[in-house]
Formats: sequence, C-alpha cells, structure tokens
Amino acid sequence: MEFLDRISIGWKAWALLFLITFTAAAPGVFSLPALDRDESRFAQASKQMLETEDYIRIRYQDELRNKKPAGIHWLQAGSSALLGEGDRTEIWTYRVPSWIGAALATLATFWCGMILIGRRAAFIGAALFGSTLLLTSEAHISKTDGVLVFLTTLGMGALARLYIRQDNDKKIAILFWAAMGLGFLIKGPVTPMVAVFAMAVLYVWDGRNWEWMKVLLWWPGPLLFVLLVLPWFIWIQLATDGQYVQGAVGKDLRDKLVSASEGHGGLPGYHLLHIPAWFFPGSLLFIPMIVLTWKELRSRAFNLRQSITSLDEVSRGPLVHDGKDDVIQGLKFLVAWAVPTWIFFELLLTKLSHYILPAYPAFGLLCGYAALQMMSGARAPVSRWTSLVLFALGGGALLAVSYPGLDHLLMADAASDFTTATPDVVLESWSQALSYPLWLWGIGLALTLAAIATFAVRRIGQAVLLGVLASIVIGWHARAVFIPSQLWVQPTVTAQMALAEACGIPGQQCSDGLIGPDRVQAVGYAEPSYVMTLGTQNLHPPETVVALPEEEDTYPMVFLLNMEEEAGQQALETLTAEAQAQGRCIIQTNPRYALNYSNGDPVAFIGLRFDAEPCPADVEG
Repeated sequence: MEFLDRISIGWKAWALLFLITFTAAAPGVFSLPALDRDESRFAQASKQMLETEDYIRIRYQDELRNKKPAGIHWLQAGSSALLGEGDRTEIWTYRVPSWIGAALATLATFWCGMILIGRRAAFIGAALFGSTLLLTSEAHISKTDGVLVFLTTLGMGALARLYIRQDNDKKIAILFWAAMGLGFLIKGPVTPMVAVFAMAVLYVWDGRNWEWMKVLLWWPGPLLFVLLVLPWFIWIQLATDGQYVQGAVGKDLRDKLVSASEGHGGLPGYHLLHIPAWFFPGSLLFIPMIVLTWKELRSRAFNLRQSITSLDEVSRGPLVHDGKDDVIQGLKFLVAWAVPTWIFFELLLTKLSHYILPAYPAFGLLCGYAALQMMSGARAPVSRWTSLVLFALGGGALLAVSYPGLDHLLMADAASDFTTATPDVVLESWSQALSYPLWLWGIGLALTLAAIATFAVRRIGQAVLLGVLASIVIGWHARAVFIPSQLWVQPTVTAQMALAEACGIPGQQCSDGLIGPDRVQAVGYAEPSYVMTLGTQNLHPPETVVALPEEEDTYPMVFLLNMEEEAGQQALETLTAEAQAQGRCIIQTNPRYALNYSNGDPVAFIGLRFDAEPCPADVEG
C-alpha cells in the first residue's frame, strides 16, 4: 500500500500511466508496415485530404468512402502534415493520433476511476487497462478506436462526476457534451450509445431517479453537441449530393446491424472468448472482479432503501452518500457502463475484436477495485484460481504465437498452396523469417510466470505489477521483433521488394542511372496498403490497363504482376509480346512469394519494367 501510494499521487501517477500505454505501443507505430485493410484505407483517405485540400469529402482514390465521420481523418491529416515529408506515404505519421489517444484513454480511466472507486483502485485499474493487448494494439493502428476510447472514457468520467456528486455541475455537463460531440465525429453513435446505455440502466436501478441527469438538459450542452456535429454533416451531404447518409447509415451501419458485414460474424460469447488474450494482463483479476463486485452490490446496493426510500425523497433533493455508499454507487456506475455495452456488441451480428474496447476502461477499473479488496484481505479462492488459469491461457497463447515453431508450421502449410513454385522453393525464400532474437520473449515468459507465482501466494500488488510488465514486454517482442521479421505475411512489402529490383518504385533513384516510374500498375493484387505505400496515382484491378502505349514519353512503364493469378500470367504474355514487337527494353524480376493474410491467398510477385529504348546488353531481362 505504501508503494502504491507513492506512485499513485501527484504528477507521477499521470506520467506513469501515460507512459505505460505510450511506450507499450511505440515499437508498433514505427516498425510495422501499413496493415490491410482498414488501416490503409483510413490512412489513404487522410492522405488524399492533404493531396486534394478537400477536408470535407472522404475518398479512397476515386471512390467516396462514406462510412465514418471525418474526425479521425482530420487528426491523421494534421499529424502527417506536421510530421510527414514528401508524398507522405510513411504510415507512422498517420498512427500518431491513435497512439496519443490510447495513452490519453489510460489517463481518462484514472480520472474517471478516482471519483468512482478511489485513487488507489483507480490507479491499478488504469494501469491494467492501459497495458491490455487490445488497447496497445489499437494504439499503433491508424483507425478510429484509440481516439474513440479516449473520448468515450472522458465523457463517462464527466457523467460519473455528475452521478456521484449529484451537484448538477454545469461545467462538467459541458465537458460531457463536448466528449459526446467529438466522439460522434470520430465514430458516429458509439460514444453517445455507451453513455445512453449507462444512464438508462442507472435510471432503472436507482428507482427512476433522474435528478442528477437534469443538468444535461441545460441548453448550452446540447447546443455544443449540435454545433460540433451539424456543420460538417451538412457540408458532407451537400458535397456528396446526399450520398453520405445513404452510405454511412443506409449501408455501413445497417449492414453491421442486420448481417455479418464483410464476413465478420460470430456467435454470442465471441468477445468473452477473447478476454484471456486481448484483456491480458487484466484477465488476472477478471473472475475476482465479477465475484467481488457482485458480492458488494448484492449486500449493499440491491437494497434500494439504502439509497432511495421513495420517489418523494428524490423530489426533495439530491441524495447524500457516505464514503462507503459512494463506492457502491461507483460500482453500480461501472457495471452500468460495462455490461450493457458488452451485451450489445455480443448481440451485434457483425463482430470484430476491437468493437468491445469502449467497455474495457470499466472492466479495468472493476479489476482495480477487486485487486485493492484482495490486497486488503478479501478472500476469493475459487475465482482467484480460475482467473489465474485465464491469465495463464492468455499469456501462454500470446507467447506461443510469437515463438519459432508455430509460425514454422503455418509457413509450411501456406507454402503448399502455391501453384507456381514448389514448397521447397517458397520456404527457402522465407528462410529469413525463421530466425529472430528471443531475449524479449524470454523476459516476457519470466515475467508472466512470476506474475502467476506471486498471484498464487496472494501477493496481489506484485502480481499486478509483474503482469503489466509482462504485457508490455510481450508486446514489444511481437511489434519490434516477431511481426517485422515475418515478411512472408507482408505481401505489400514483398511487392515493393520485387519492384525495387526492377527500379519500379515511383521516385526511386537507381545506381545504374535508371529512375522510377510515375506510377505502378498492378495485376492480380489490389490491397489498400499497395495504394497507401506506393502512392495514390498507382493503379490496381480493375483500373489497370494491360497494354503498352506507343508514345515514348510515357515510359518507363512498370507493372506488378501476381503470377498466382491467371490474370497475372496472361498480362505477362501480353505485355512481353507487345514490348518485343515495339522494341522496348524489358526488365523482369524473379518471383517473390508471400501469403496475403487479408484473404488467405498465396501471391507470387514479379516486377516488370519497360523502357522506350532497347536494353543495354548488361541489363537485358
């Protein structure tokens, strides 16, 4: 407790919590290539805002991308304008808003938890949440969720203060509406939905007491929300001739509600099954969290007479709670936040693991409460051992997938799917992925085992600390060592390597005096990371024109062909025949192999470059 007090008071607490998420995610921000498909689509749309200076319409190449509001694109375009250079194809510049947003979400969780469960428990809960694999993974992906969870948690922190203090603080009400409006600009109705769910549950739970909510009807708050949301909404409707609502609501949102959109489905319980890995290291306290919260609420808060004796009492003024009752109210608030949000996403037909992230801060704080109770002597033997198994399963899975062995089996299986090369040839080209340093992995394993051992002997505080450190180190190993080495599942990086051999990357300066083309045309490959990494001007199916022009000033012409597709094989025959007939220089690279993880298909890339003049003897392909 003394150590906990030292690190959870003053500026040290805020700095430590920020650094937990910030440093845990940092390797992935810089070391991971542009990911398919959503990240690259988001980043590409933000890049096109900079290229066109059109900050209203959201476009992916020539298509309108009417799915999410523009807020995240404004942040990404701003960060890339500030940090990027040249054509701004460096993906890390678009990840900065998510990176900072996720770290701020950890601080918002601490701020929220202090009023609900006290400083000590809030610090533990924020540290657990801030180091979860789901949050730190979303922190290095240029999508909406890192910023969304910050704004949602900030809004819930404001709502928590109104609920606990019952003082109708107008400044806090304004903060709530600001968070709701900004959250709406990031991902539409998700942030307001979480708040509405919590308010509805608390309204029923507290015997229809809504006195504490009345300040939210004070007109400047709703007006602020409207002023934040409505201007852009009107502009986008006008700029797209009314297509935005049709795409965002009539297509994107409707598809998620009525079907498994884009094949992302799952049965109820999907998010619960992801808890061991994605909520790691919070899974160490997940079962005690449920048991101890239930016991406390059952013994205290379910007796409504302790909080509200009658509806007439509500009408006479706000309730006043002692310290113990404030904690009970805080637990009720956290349950009202976490459970309906979790149930909604479990019942939603479209399921992706990151959808549940807005509930994770509440789960983290409830785990912090459980940890403090156990540090103070609470006994939960069955739930403690059950949760220990959950933690061990999650940690074991995370360590297993990043250790040589499993990836070797996956590579062998993928190599057998190629039709243009034998498995031995493919595996030989992937041999660089078989060797990578394991010292971070070893530290992660040691910390995980130490957390298990200390938790088993009821040294709860030490176990939490070791669990947080284990999560950070395992994440570092995955993001800085393991994933960057697995080029066999990085098709766009593999494509770039094939193009570079033919001096086929736009803007490339080659040692033999050749320069890269203005654009690349792909055949048999159309992943968004290809466009994001190589440039907006580059073409992919069906826009690619498989033909060589007569005009010499259009050269060099460069094609990226996926020889595992029939279209790629036909394009090679057609283009080579045309080049020979026209007397063009042909440079063809050897195949490079990869697995396209977006669809599970093998790809075999060759770079094909054509120059106007016949080749010098030393570069004839």
